[in-house]
Amino acid sequence: MASGSTSNGNESKIEETSPDLLKNTPSNIARLEDEIEQCKGREKYLAQTRSPSDGGDVRWFFCKIPLAENELAASVPRTEIVGKGEYLRFGTRDSLAIEASFLQREEELLSCWWKEYAECSEGPTGRPSTSNMLDGQVNVSSLEGGLSTKIYEVEEERVGIPVKGGLNEVDLVKRHSFPVYWSGENRRVLRGHWFARKGGLDWLPLREDVAEQLEIAYRSKVWHRRRFQPSGLFAARVDLQGSTLGLHALFTGEDDTWEAWLSVDASGFSSIIPLGANGIKIRRGYSTSHSAKPTQVSA
Repeated sequence: MASGSTSNGNESKIEETSPDLLKNTPSNIARLEDEIEQCKGREKYLAQTRSPSDGGDVRWFFCKIPLAENELAASVPRTEIVGKGEYLRFGTRDSLAIEASFLQREEELLSCWWKEYAECSEGPTGRPSTSNMLDGQVNVSSLEGGLSTKIYEVEEERVGIPVKGGLNEVDLVKRHSFPVYWSGENRRVLRGHWFARKGGLDWLPLREDVAEQLEIAYRSKVWHRRRFQPSGLFAARVDLQGSTLGLHALFTGEDDTWEAWLSVDASGFSSIIPLGANGIKIRRGYSTSHSAKPTQVSA
Protein backbone atom coordinates (compact mmCIF):
# COMPACT_ATOMS: atom_id res chain seq x y z
CA MET A 1 0.00 0.00 0.00
CA ALA A 2 1.37 3.43 -0.87
CA SER A 3 2.32 5.89 1.80
CA GLY A 4 1.70 9.58 1.25
CA SER A 5 2.88 12.43 3.43
CA THR A 6 2.57 16.07 2.48
CA SER A 7 5.02 18.78 3.49
CA ASN A 8 3.51 22.11 4.50
CA GLY A 9 6.38 23.91 2.78
CA ASN A 10 6.52 22.50 -0.72
CA GLU A 11 3.45 20.25 -0.85
CA SER A 12 5.70 17.41 -2.01
CA LYS A 13 4.31 13.91 -1.78
CA ILE A 14 6.48 10.92 -0.99
CA GLU A 15 5.28 7.55 -2.13
CA GLU A 16 6.91 4.21 -1.57
CA THR A 17 5.33 1.44 -3.57
CA SER A 18 8.27 -0.77 -4.46
CA PRO A 19 8.91 -3.67 -2.05
CA ASP A 20 12.65 -3.11 -2.54
CA LEU A 21 12.35 0.36 -0.99
CA LEU A 22 10.90 -1.20 2.18
CA LYS A 23 13.90 -3.43 2.85
CA ASN A 24 16.42 -2.65 5.59
CA THR A 25 19.32 -2.22 3.16
CA PRO A 26 22.28 0.20 3.31
CA SER A 27 21.07 2.02 0.19
CA ASN A 28 17.58 2.56 1.60
CA ILE A 29 19.01 3.69 4.94
CA ALA A 30 21.37 6.15 3.20
CA ARG A 31 18.53 7.52 1.06
CA LEU A 32 16.32 8.14 4.09
CA GLU A 33 19.17 9.67 6.09
CA ASP A 34 19.75 12.13 3.24
CA GLU A 35 16.02 12.87 3.09
CA ILE A 36 15.96 13.64 6.81
CA GLU A 37 18.98 15.95 6.54
CA GLN A 38 17.06 18.01 3.97
CA CYS A 39 14.18 18.60 6.39
CA LYS A 40 14.19 22.04 7.99
CA GLY A 41 13.02 20.64 11.31
CA ARG A 42 15.95 18.24 11.62
CA GLU A 43 18.55 20.81 12.70
CA LYS A 44 17.03 21.54 16.10
CA TYR A 45 17.27 17.86 17.07
CA LEU A 46 21.01 17.61 16.34
CA ALA A 47 23.49 17.74 19.23
CA GLN A 48 24.11 21.36 20.28
CA THR A 49 26.95 20.54 22.68
CA ARG A 50 29.86 18.10 22.80
CA SER A 51 28.68 16.41 25.98
CA PRO A 52 28.78 12.58 25.92
CA SER A 53 25.15 12.79 27.07
CA ASP A 54 24.13 14.72 23.95
CA GLY A 55 23.08 13.25 20.61
CA GLY A 56 20.62 13.63 17.77
CA ASP A 57 19.64 10.02 17.11
CA VAL A 58 15.84 9.87 17.31
CA ARG A 59 14.34 6.37 17.36
CA TRP A 60 10.77 5.13 17.01
CA PHE A 61 9.32 2.30 19.11
CA PHE A 62 6.13 0.27 19.20
CA CYS A 63 4.42 -1.34 22.18
CA LYS A 64 4.29 -5.13 22.41
CA ILE A 65 0.80 -4.99 23.95
CA PRO A 66 -2.04 -3.73 21.70
CA LEU A 67 -4.16 -0.78 22.76
CA ALA A 68 -7.56 -1.55 24.23
CA GLU A 69 -10.61 -0.64 22.18
CA ASN A 70 -11.07 3.17 22.13
CA GLU A 71 -7.93 3.62 24.27
CA LEU A 72 -6.06 6.82 23.41
CA ALA A 73 -2.41 6.31 22.50
CA ALA A 74 -1.44 9.32 24.63
CA SER A 75 -2.77 7.57 27.74
CA VAL A 76 0.09 5.04 27.68
CA PRO A 77 2.67 4.35 28.92
CA ARG A 78 1.57 5.42 32.38
CA THR A 79 5.12 5.69 33.71
CA GLU A 80 7.60 8.33 32.54
CA ILE A 81 10.15 5.67 31.54
CA VAL A 82 8.86 2.79 29.46
CA GLY A 83 9.05 -0.58 31.14
CA LYS A 84 11.95 -2.81 30.20
CA GLY A 85 10.91 -5.01 27.29
CA GLU A 86 7.50 -3.34 26.89
CA TYR A 87 8.48 -1.38 23.77
CA LEU A 88 10.58 -2.56 20.84
CA ARG A 89 12.58 -0.47 18.38
CA PHE A 90 11.58 -0.35 14.76
CA GLY A 91 14.33 -1.45 12.38
CA THR A 92 16.71 1.28 11.19
CA ARG A 93 15.04 1.74 7.80
CA ASP A 94 11.54 1.83 9.29
CA SER A 95 12.53 4.25 12.06
CA LEU A 96 14.12 6.62 9.53
CA ALA A 97 11.06 6.47 7.27
CA ILE A 98 8.77 7.34 10.19
CA GLU A 99 11.03 10.20 11.30
CA ALA A 100 11.25 11.62 7.76
CA SER A 101 7.45 11.74 7.51
CA PHE A 102 7.20 13.19 11.02
CA LEU A 103 9.60 16.05 10.26
CA GLN A 104 7.73 16.97 7.07
CA ARG A 105 4.47 17.39 9.01
CA GLU A 106 5.86 18.15 12.46
CA GLU A 107 3.76 21.20 13.33
CA GLU A 108 0.49 19.55 12.29
CA LEU A 109 1.31 16.23 13.98
CA LEU A 110 2.42 17.80 17.25
CA SER A 111 -0.73 19.90 17.38
CA CYS A 112 -2.87 16.76 17.09
CA TRP A 113 -0.73 14.88 19.60
CA TRP A 114 -0.75 17.52 22.34
CA LYS A 115 -4.51 17.90 21.98
CA GLU A 116 -4.94 14.18 22.53
CA TYR A 117 -2.47 14.22 25.41
CA ALA A 118 -4.34 17.10 27.06
CA GLU A 119 -7.62 15.20 26.78
CA CYS A 120 -6.40 12.08 28.54
CA SER A 121 -3.88 13.64 30.96
CA GLU A 122 -4.77 13.15 34.62
CA GLY A 123 -1.61 14.36 36.32
CA PRO A 124 -0.03 12.90 39.47
CA THR A 125 -2.19 11.82 42.39
CA GLY A 126 -3.12 14.81 44.52
CA ARG A 127 -2.47 17.34 41.76
CA PRO A 128 -4.64 18.91 39.05
CA SER A 129 -4.39 17.82 35.43
CA THR A 130 -1.07 18.36 33.69
CA SER A 131 -2.84 19.77 30.66
CA ASN A 132 -1.83 23.26 31.81
CA MET A 133 1.76 22.46 30.76
CA LEU A 134 0.55 22.63 27.19
CA ASP A 135 -0.84 26.17 27.36
CA GLY A 136 2.00 27.46 25.22
CA GLN A 137 1.47 24.80 22.57
CA VAL A 138 -2.27 24.21 22.40
CA ASN A 139 -5.37 25.98 23.67
CA VAL A 140 -6.96 23.26 25.76
CA SER A 141 -10.24 25.16 25.99
CA SER A 142 -10.66 24.72 22.23
CA LEU A 143 -11.18 20.99 22.64
CA GLU A 144 -14.87 20.63 21.94
CA GLY A 145 -17.08 17.69 21.29
CA GLY A 146 -14.70 15.00 22.55
CA LEU A 147 -11.50 14.52 20.59
CA SER A 148 -11.51 10.76 20.91
CA THR A 149 -14.77 10.54 18.96
CA LYS A 150 -13.16 12.35 16.04
CA ILE A 151 -9.83 10.55 16.22
CA TYR A 152 -11.22 7.05 16.37
CA GLU A 153 -13.93 7.22 13.74
CA VAL A 154 -14.06 3.98 11.76
CA GLU A 155 -12.35 4.38 8.40
CA GLU A 156 -12.91 2.16 5.39
CA GLU A 157 -9.23 2.39 4.49
CA ARG A 158 -6.30 3.65 6.54
CA VAL A 159 -3.17 4.87 4.81
CA GLY A 160 0.07 5.22 6.72
CA ILE A 161 3.83 4.77 6.48
CA PRO A 162 4.76 1.22 5.38
CA VAL A 163 6.93 -0.69 7.87
CA LYS A 164 7.97 -4.31 8.36
CA GLY A 165 8.25 -4.86 4.62
CA GLY A 166 4.78 -3.45 3.99
CA LEU A 167 2.95 -5.80 6.38
CA ASN A 168 2.21 -2.95 8.78
CA GLU A 169 1.72 0.79 8.53
CA VAL A 170 2.15 3.65 10.99
CA ASP A 171 -0.47 6.36 11.45
CA LEU A 172 1.44 9.35 12.84
CA VAL A 173 -1.68 11.35 13.74
CA LYS A 174 -2.96 8.62 16.06
CA ARG A 175 0.52 7.17 16.78
CA HIS A 176 -0.70 3.70 15.85
CA SER A 177 0.97 0.78 14.13
CA PHE A 178 -1.56 -1.50 12.45
CA PRO A 179 -1.54 -4.51 10.08
CA VAL A 180 -2.37 -3.92 6.41
CA TYR A 181 -3.58 -7.24 5.05
CA TRP A 182 -5.71 -8.45 7.95
CA SER A 183 -7.92 -6.98 10.62
CA GLY A 184 -5.70 -6.48 13.63
CA GLU A 185 -5.13 -4.42 16.72
CA ASN A 186 -3.54 -0.99 17.05
CA ARG A 187 -0.22 -0.72 18.85
CA ARG A 188 1.09 2.45 20.44
CA VAL A 189 3.97 4.10 18.56
CA LEU A 190 6.40 6.23 20.58
CA ARG A 191 9.03 8.74 19.44
CA GLY A 192 12.20 8.30 21.49
CA HIS A 193 14.25 11.51 21.84
CA TRP A 194 15.35 11.43 25.51
CA PHE A 195 16.38 8.18 27.17
CA ALA A 196 17.02 6.84 30.67
CA ARG A 197 19.20 4.01 31.97
CA LYS A 198 17.24 2.45 34.79
CA GLY A 199 19.10 -0.20 36.77
CA GLY A 200 20.67 -1.81 33.70
CA LEU A 201 22.66 -1.24 30.53
CA ASP A 202 19.80 -0.45 28.14
CA TRP A 203 18.75 3.11 27.34
CA LEU A 204 14.94 3.18 27.58
CA PRO A 205 12.85 5.93 25.94
CA LEU A 206 11.10 8.56 28.03
CA ARG A 207 7.45 9.38 27.41
CA GLU A 208 7.05 12.27 24.95
CA ASP A 209 5.62 14.78 27.45
CA VAL A 210 8.63 14.36 29.76
CA ALA A 211 11.06 14.44 26.82
CA GLU A 212 9.54 17.72 25.62
CA GLN A 213 10.08 19.37 29.02
CA LEU A 214 13.68 18.14 29.11
CA GLU A 215 14.24 19.45 25.59
CA ILE A 216 13.04 22.92 26.60
CA ALA A 217 15.45 22.89 29.55
CA TYR A 218 18.26 21.67 27.29
CA ARG A 219 17.75 24.39 24.68
CA SER A 220 17.80 27.05 27.40
CA LYS A 221 21.12 25.60 28.70
CA VAL A 222 19.62 25.26 32.15
CA TRP A 223 22.89 23.90 33.61
CA HIS A 224 24.24 27.49 33.54
CA ARG A 225 21.83 28.25 36.41
CA ARG A 226 22.95 25.48 38.73
CA ARG A 227 23.14 25.95 42.49
CA PHE A 228 23.67 23.80 45.55
CA GLN A 229 20.73 21.46 46.09
CA PRO A 230 19.58 20.19 49.51
CA SER A 231 21.45 16.96 48.74
CA GLY A 232 24.67 18.95 48.34
CA LEU A 233 24.82 18.42 44.56
CA PHE A 234 25.72 21.54 42.54
CA ALA A 235 23.04 21.33 39.85
CA ALA A 236 20.13 23.06 38.14
CA ARG A 237 16.76 21.60 39.08
CA VAL A 238 13.93 21.33 36.55
CA ASP A 239 10.55 20.37 38.00
CA LEU A 240 8.70 18.06 35.61
CA GLN A 241 4.97 17.64 35.27
CA GLY A 242 4.01 14.02 34.83
CA SER A 243 2.26 11.15 36.54
CA THR A 244 4.84 10.88 39.36
CA LEU A 245 4.57 13.41 42.17
CA GLY A 246 7.80 15.34 42.83
CA LEU A 247 9.49 14.26 39.59
CA HIS A 248 12.38 16.52 38.56
CA ALA A 249 15.61 16.54 36.57
CA LEU A 250 19.04 17.64 37.80
CA PHE A 251 21.53 19.09 35.29
CA THR A 252 25.21 19.43 36.21
CA GLY A 253 28.39 20.52 34.42
CA GLU A 254 29.26 22.91 31.60
CA ASP A 255 28.26 22.96 27.92
CA ASP A 256 30.65 20.20 26.92
CA THR A 257 30.37 18.17 30.12
CA TRP A 258 26.72 18.48 31.20
CA GLU A 259 25.02 15.43 32.62
CA ALA A 260 21.47 14.91 33.83
CA TRP A 261 19.47 12.65 36.12
CA LEU A 262 15.80 12.05 36.87
CA SER A 263 14.91 12.12 40.54
CA VAL A 264 11.85 12.13 42.78
CA ASP A 265 11.29 14.09 46.00
CA ALA A 266 11.04 12.06 49.19
CA SER A 267 7.28 12.65 49.19
CA GLY A 268 6.94 11.19 45.70
CA PHE A 269 6.30 7.63 44.65
CA SER A 270 9.90 6.43 44.70
CA SER A 271 8.69 2.88 44.20
CA ILE A 272 7.63 3.84 40.67
CA ILE A 273 11.08 5.19 39.78
CA PRO A 274 13.81 3.42 41.79
CA LEU A 275 16.69 5.82 42.34
CA GLY A 276 20.43 5.56 42.65
CA ALA A 277 22.63 8.05 44.48
CA ASN A 278 21.67 11.00 42.27
CA GLY A 279 18.72 9.43 40.47
CA ILE A 280 18.38 7.80 37.06
CA LYS A 281 20.90 8.82 34.41
CA ILE A 282 19.31 10.36 31.30
CA ARG A 283 20.64 11.40 27.92
CA ARG A 284 19.51 13.20 24.78
CA GLY A 285 19.50 11.00 21.67
CA TYR A 286 19.65 7.24 21.45
CA SER A 287 22.77 5.29 22.41
CA THR A 288 23.33 1.62 21.71
CA SER A 289 23.09 -0.83 24.57
CA HIS A 290 26.22 -2.30 26.15
CA SER A 291 24.28 -5.39 27.10
CA ALA A 292 25.05 -8.69 25.38
CA LYS A 293 21.29 -9.32 25.19
CA PRO A 294 19.55 -5.93 24.97
CA THR A 295 15.83 -5.99 25.66
CA GLN A 296 15.06 -3.16 23.23
CA VAL A 297 15.91 -5.19 20.15
CA SER A 298 15.23 -3.93 16.65
CA ALA A 299 12.13 -5.34 15.08
